[in-house]
Amino acid sequence: MSILTILMLRLIIYFYFRTPLKSFEMKLDESDYLIINYEKENDCFVQFWKKSPESFAVLKKEFLNFRSYYEKYTPSKTLWLQQNFQLEVNKEMHQWIEENINKPGVEWGNEKVAFVVGKDVLVHLSVMNYFEEQNSVIHPVHFASEKEAREWLNGNINHTKIDSQIKILFEGVDDEGNSIIKIKRASSDIANTIMSFGHLLEENNFLKSNIANYAKLTKREKEIMVIFAQGLRQKEVADRLFISIETLRTHWKNIKKKLNIKSVADVIKYVNSFDMN
Repeated sequence: MSILTILMLRLIIYFYFRTPLKSFEMKLDESDYLIINYEKENDCFVQFWKKSPESFAVLKKEFLNFRSYYEKYTPSKTLWLQQNFQLEVNKEMHQWIEENINKPGVEWGNEKVAFVVGKDVLVHLSVMNYFEEQNSVIHPVHFASEKEAREWLNGNINHTKIDSQIKILFEGVDDEGNSIIKIKRASSDIANTIMSFGHLLEENNFLKSNIANYAKLTKREKEIMVIFAQGLRQKEVADRLFISIETLRTHWKNIKKKLNIKSVADVIKYVNSFDMN
Protein backbone atom coordinates (compact mmCIF):
# COMPACT_ATOMS: atom_id res chain seq x y z
CA MET A 1 0.00 0.00 0.00
CA SER A 2 1.48 3.33 -1.03
CA ILE A 3 2.14 6.19 1.38
CA LEU A 4 -0.42 8.34 -0.52
CA THR A 5 -3.13 5.70 -0.07
CA ILE A 6 -2.37 5.42 3.66
CA LEU A 7 -2.58 9.18 4.07
CA MET A 8 -5.90 9.30 2.23
CA LEU A 9 -7.32 6.54 4.44
CA ARG A 10 -6.20 8.40 7.56
CA LEU A 11 -7.86 11.58 6.33
CA ILE A 12 -11.10 9.73 5.60
CA ILE A 13 -11.12 8.13 9.07
CA TYR A 14 -10.28 11.48 10.70
CA PHE A 15 -13.06 13.42 9.01
CA TYR A 16 -15.53 10.58 9.45
CA PHE A 17 -15.20 10.68 13.22
CA ARG A 18 -14.88 14.47 13.34
CA THR A 19 -18.09 15.12 11.38
CA PRO A 20 -21.25 15.11 13.51
CA LEU A 21 -23.69 12.46 12.47
CA LYS A 22 -26.99 13.61 11.03
CA SER A 23 -29.93 13.05 13.33
CA PHE A 24 -31.23 9.52 13.07
CA GLU A 25 -34.30 9.72 10.87
CA MET A 26 -36.83 6.93 10.83
CA LYS A 27 -39.63 6.86 8.27
CA LEU A 28 -42.78 5.90 10.13
CA ASP A 29 -45.25 6.10 7.28
CA GLU A 30 -45.65 7.15 3.65
CA SER A 31 -49.00 7.50 1.92
CA ASP A 32 -49.87 9.01 -1.44
CA TYR A 33 -49.93 12.39 0.30
CA LEU A 34 -47.84 12.54 3.46
CA ILE A 35 -44.46 11.27 4.65
CA ILE A 36 -44.01 11.05 8.42
CA ASN A 37 -40.46 10.86 9.79
CA TYR A 38 -39.23 10.63 13.36
CA GLU A 39 -35.86 12.12 14.32
CA LYS A 40 -35.13 10.45 17.63
CA GLU A 41 -32.06 12.53 18.44
CA ASN A 42 -34.00 15.78 18.09
CA ASP A 43 -37.22 14.29 19.49
CA CYS A 44 -38.96 15.70 16.45
CA PHE A 45 -41.62 14.57 14.00
CA VAL A 46 -41.13 15.85 10.44
CA GLN A 47 -44.05 15.76 7.99
CA PHE A 48 -43.63 16.39 4.28
CA TRP A 49 -46.60 16.72 1.93
CA LYS A 50 -45.78 14.85 -1.28
CA LYS A 51 -48.94 16.30 -2.78
CA SER A 52 -51.87 18.22 -1.41
CA PRO A 53 -55.05 16.48 -0.24
CA GLU A 54 -57.96 17.23 -2.55
CA SER A 55 -60.62 17.22 0.18
CA PHE A 56 -61.16 17.54 3.91
CA ALA A 57 -62.01 13.84 4.07
CA VAL A 58 -58.53 12.96 2.82
CA LEU A 59 -56.95 15.54 5.12
CA LYS A 60 -58.71 14.09 8.16
CA LYS A 61 -57.56 10.59 7.24
CA GLU A 62 -53.93 11.75 6.97
CA PHE A 63 -54.16 13.64 10.26
CA LEU A 64 -55.64 10.69 12.12
CA ASN A 65 -52.83 8.50 10.83
CA PHE A 66 -50.32 11.13 11.98
CA ARG A 67 -51.99 11.24 15.40
CA SER A 68 -51.64 7.47 15.88
CA TYR A 69 -47.87 7.73 15.47
CA TYR A 70 -47.68 10.85 17.60
CA GLU A 71 -49.42 9.07 20.46
CA LYS A 72 -46.94 6.20 20.21
CA TYR A 73 -43.70 8.23 20.07
CA THR A 74 -44.78 11.44 21.90
CA PRO A 75 -42.17 13.82 20.41
CA SER A 76 -41.82 17.29 21.90
CA LYS A 77 -41.34 19.02 18.52
CA THR A 78 -43.11 18.96 15.18
CA LEU A 79 -42.07 20.31 11.78
CA TRP A 80 -44.59 20.63 8.95
CA LEU A 81 -43.11 21.06 5.47
CA GLN A 82 -46.02 22.69 3.65
CA GLN A 83 -44.44 23.44 0.25
CA ASN A 84 -46.96 21.32 -1.68
CA PHE A 85 -50.00 21.88 0.52
CA GLN A 86 -52.77 23.67 -1.42
CA LEU A 87 -56.04 22.92 0.38
CA GLU A 88 -57.53 26.06 1.95
CA VAL A 89 -58.74 25.12 5.42
CA ASN A 90 -62.04 26.58 6.64
CA LYS A 91 -63.16 27.32 10.20
CA GLU A 92 -64.93 23.98 10.69
CA MET A 93 -61.85 22.04 9.60
CA HIS A 94 -59.62 24.12 11.86
CA GLN A 95 -61.89 23.32 14.80
CA TRP A 96 -61.71 19.62 13.98
CA ILE A 97 -57.90 19.81 13.87
CA GLU A 98 -57.84 21.65 17.19
CA GLU A 99 -59.94 19.02 18.97
CA ASN A 100 -58.53 15.91 17.32
CA ILE A 101 -54.88 16.80 16.66
CA ASN A 102 -53.66 19.88 18.52
CA LYS A 103 -55.12 19.19 21.96
CA PRO A 104 -54.10 15.50 22.05
CA GLY A 105 -50.65 16.46 20.78
CA VAL A 106 -50.12 18.87 23.68
CA GLU A 107 -51.34 16.25 26.14
CA TRP A 108 -48.77 13.84 24.71
CA GLY A 109 -45.91 16.30 25.19
CA ASN A 110 -45.82 18.59 22.17
CA GLU A 111 -44.00 21.84 23.00
CA LYS A 112 -42.92 23.45 19.72
CA VAL A 113 -44.44 23.46 16.24
CA ALA A 114 -42.88 24.99 13.13
CA PHE A 115 -44.31 25.43 9.64
CA VAL A 116 -42.34 25.97 6.45
CA VAL A 117 -44.49 28.14 4.20
CA GLY A 118 -45.99 26.52 1.13
CA LYS A 119 -46.03 27.76 -2.45
CA ASP A 120 -49.68 28.80 -2.20
CA VAL A 121 -49.37 31.84 0.06
CA LEU A 122 -53.13 32.37 0.38
CA VAL A 123 -53.62 28.80 1.59
CA HIS A 124 -50.88 29.25 4.17
CA LEU A 125 -52.48 32.55 5.17
CA SER A 126 -55.66 30.62 6.05
CA VAL A 127 -53.56 28.45 8.38
CA MET A 128 -51.88 31.45 9.98
CA ASN A 129 -55.17 33.31 10.44
CA TYR A 130 -56.57 30.44 12.46
CA PHE A 131 -53.76 30.54 14.99
CA GLU A 132 -53.83 34.35 15.09
CA GLU A 133 -57.58 34.61 15.66
CA GLN A 134 -58.43 31.52 17.70
CA ASN A 135 -57.33 30.51 21.16
CA SER A 136 -55.40 27.45 20.05
CA VAL A 137 -53.46 25.29 22.49
CA ILE A 138 -50.41 25.48 20.22
CA HIS A 139 -48.58 28.55 18.97
CA PRO A 140 -46.64 27.61 15.84
CA VAL A 141 -43.94 29.72 14.23
CA HIS A 142 -43.76 30.08 10.44
CA PHE A 143 -40.53 30.04 8.43
CA ALA A 144 -39.41 30.56 4.86
CA SER A 145 -36.93 27.68 4.92
CA GLU A 146 -36.49 24.32 6.58
CA LYS A 147 -33.07 25.37 7.84
CA GLU A 148 -34.48 28.30 9.82
CA ALA A 149 -37.30 26.16 11.17
CA ARG A 150 -34.91 23.48 12.39
CA GLU A 151 -32.62 26.02 14.03
CA TRP A 152 -35.55 27.42 15.98
CA LEU A 153 -36.90 24.00 16.95
CA ASN A 154 -33.47 22.95 18.22
CA GLY A 155 -33.04 26.16 20.22
CA ASN A 156 -30.18 27.53 18.13
CA ILE A 157 -31.94 30.81 17.31
CA ASN A 158 -34.59 32.98 18.91
CA HIS A 159 -37.56 33.93 16.77
CA THR A 160 -38.45 37.60 17.00
CA LYS A 161 -40.68 39.63 14.72
CA ILE A 162 -38.82 42.31 12.81
CA ASP A 163 -39.87 45.12 10.54
CA SER A 164 -37.53 44.66 7.61
CA GLN A 165 -37.44 46.73 4.46
CA ILE A 166 -39.63 45.42 1.68
CA LYS A 167 -38.92 45.65 -2.04
CA ILE A 168 -41.51 45.13 -4.77
CA LEU A 169 -40.18 44.34 -8.23
CA PHE A 170 -42.08 44.10 -11.53
CA GLU A 171 -40.64 41.28 -13.62
CA GLY A 172 -42.78 41.50 -16.74
CA VAL A 173 -45.68 39.46 -18.08
CA ASP A 174 -45.94 35.69 -18.40
CA ASP A 175 -47.22 33.69 -21.40
CA GLU A 176 -50.79 33.91 -20.11
CA GLY A 177 -50.73 37.69 -19.84
CA ASN A 178 -50.39 37.84 -16.06
CA SER A 179 -48.15 40.41 -14.44
CA ILE A 180 -45.27 38.96 -12.43
CA ILE A 181 -44.59 40.84 -9.21
CA LYS A 182 -41.72 39.79 -6.92
CA ILE A 183 -41.71 40.68 -3.22
CA LYS A 184 -38.29 40.80 -1.55
CA ARG A 185 -38.10 40.82 2.23
CA ALA A 186 -35.93 39.13 4.84
CA SER A 187 -36.80 35.43 5.05
CA SER A 188 -36.92 35.71 8.84
CA ASP A 189 -39.88 38.08 8.41
CA ILE A 190 -41.97 35.72 6.27
CA ALA A 191 -44.86 35.64 8.75
CA ASN A 192 -45.25 39.43 8.75
CA THR A 193 -45.01 39.47 4.96
CA ILE A 194 -47.83 36.96 4.54
CA MET A 195 -50.00 38.70 7.12
CA SER A 196 -49.49 41.95 5.19
CA PHE A 197 -50.89 40.23 2.09
CA GLY A 198 -53.87 39.15 4.14
CA HIS A 199 -54.62 42.68 5.33
CA LEU A 200 -54.35 44.02 1.78
CA LEU A 201 -56.70 41.36 0.43
CA GLU A 202 -59.18 41.93 3.23
CA GLU A 203 -59.19 45.67 2.61
CA ASN A 204 -59.52 45.17 -1.15
CA ASN A 205 -62.50 42.85 -0.67
CA PHE A 206 -64.11 45.34 1.70
CA LEU A 207 -63.71 48.14 -0.82
CA LYS A 208 -65.21 46.11 -3.67
CA SER A 209 -68.13 44.95 -1.53
CA ASN A 210 -69.01 48.39 -0.16
CA ILE A 211 -68.11 50.91 -2.88
CA ALA A 212 -71.77 51.21 -3.96
CA ASN A 213 -72.94 52.00 -0.43
CA TYR A 214 -70.09 54.46 0.09
CA ALA A 215 -71.12 56.34 -3.07
CA LYS A 216 -74.52 57.07 -1.48
CA LEU A 217 -73.00 59.22 1.27
CA THR A 218 -73.27 63.00 1.13
CA LYS A 219 -70.31 65.27 1.78
CA ARG A 220 -71.69 66.15 5.24
CA GLU A 221 -72.17 62.47 6.14
CA LYS A 222 -68.56 61.75 5.24
CA GLU A 223 -67.41 64.64 7.44
CA ILE A 224 -69.45 63.24 10.33
CA MET A 225 -67.93 59.79 9.87
CA VAL A 226 -64.39 61.16 9.96
CA ILE A 227 -65.08 63.00 13.23
CA PHE A 228 -66.88 60.01 14.76
CA ALA A 229 -63.83 57.87 13.93
CA GLN A 230 -61.75 60.14 16.19
CA GLY A 231 -63.70 58.89 19.21
CA LEU A 232 -65.79 62.00 19.87
CA ARG A 233 -69.28 61.83 21.35
CA GLN A 234 -72.36 63.00 19.50
CA LYS A 235 -72.52 66.35 21.32
CA GLU A 236 -68.85 67.01 20.56
CA VAL A 237 -69.33 66.12 16.89
CA ALA A 238 -72.38 68.42 16.65
CA ASP A 239 -70.49 71.30 18.26
CA ARG A 240 -67.54 70.92 15.91
CA LEU A 241 -69.82 71.01 12.86
CA PHE A 242 -71.99 73.80 14.31
CA ILE A 243 -75.18 71.76 13.97
CA SER A 244 -77.81 70.70 16.49
CA ILE A 245 -77.70 67.35 18.19
CA GLU A 246 -81.02 66.49 16.52
CA THR A 247 -79.58 67.20 13.08
CA LEU A 248 -76.54 65.07 13.88
CA ARG A 249 -78.72 62.18 14.98
CA THR A 250 -80.65 62.39 11.72
CA HIS A 251 -77.38 62.24 9.77
CA TRP A 252 -76.21 59.30 11.88
CA LYS A 253 -79.47 57.44 11.24
CA ASN A 254 -79.07 57.96 7.49
CA ILE A 255 -75.42 56.85 7.58
CA LYS A 256 -76.30 53.62 9.38
CA LYS A 257 -79.08 52.89 6.90
CA LYS A 258 -76.95 53.57 3.81
CA LEU A 259 -73.95 51.56 4.99
CA ASN A 260 -75.78 48.94 7.05
CA ILE A 261 -73.53 49.60 10.05
CA LYS A 262 -74.23 49.58 13.77
CA SER A 263 -71.21 50.92 15.63
CA VAL A 264 -68.35 53.41 15.60
CA ALA A 265 -66.00 50.47 14.93
CA ASP A 266 -67.76 50.02 11.57
CA VAL A 267 -67.32 53.73 10.89
CA ILE A 268 -63.59 53.51 11.59
CA LYS A 269 -63.28 50.61 9.13
CA TYR A 270 -64.96 52.65 6.40
CA VAL A 271 -62.86 55.74 7.14
CA ASN A 272 -59.61 53.79 7.01
CA SER A 273 -60.48 51.64 4.01
CA PHE A 274 -61.75 54.50 1.86
CA ASP A 275 -59.02 56.89 3.08
CA MET A 276 -61.58 59.48 4.17
CA ASN A 277 -59.24 61.38 6.50
